[in-house]
Amino acid sequence: MNSKLLPLVLLEADGGEPIEGITRYMKLVFLAQKEHLDREIYEYNPGQYGPFSKDLYDDIDKLEEEGFIERIDQTTAKGNDKQVYRLTEKGERTLKQARVLPEDAFPEGLENLKDLKEEYNSMDLWDLLEYVYAEYPGMAENSVLDIPVGKAA
Repeated sequence: MNSKLLPLVLLEADGGEPIEGITRYMKLVFLAQKEHLDREIYEYNPGQYGPFSKDLYDDIDKLEEEGFIERIDQTTAKGNDKQVYRLTEKGERTLKQARVLPEDAFPEGLENLKDLKEEYNSMDLWDLLEYVYAEYPGMAENSVLDIPVGKAA
């Protein structure tokens, strides 16, 4: 399977609702792999903000450069930078073409990400990080955030 399909499908899920921030995008792909797919597409390591994948980070940059996704840079009310990611028409066409590929190229599990995105994309980022740290404490070992880890947290 082409690894770049997963970040595209996540952007398309839930009616194409945009994803705010690279940290959230990174966690959504991580949770999609852990909770919905039967394979690991991206390798994650414990980063400063929980699960981090260099390959995914690079793929998101490439997808933007090649016009499959759009990154909109915004400034928050507090003056912080924020990126919003959305699927472009080119990305939509690519997914439409990919869906006719054999199962090993476009796994069925990719079609079932609507609920995951609906639940976690609308969640406050801090709450999302708390959930990830609680469910996957090993991914929090290098965190710079003061978030309790483990299910007992």
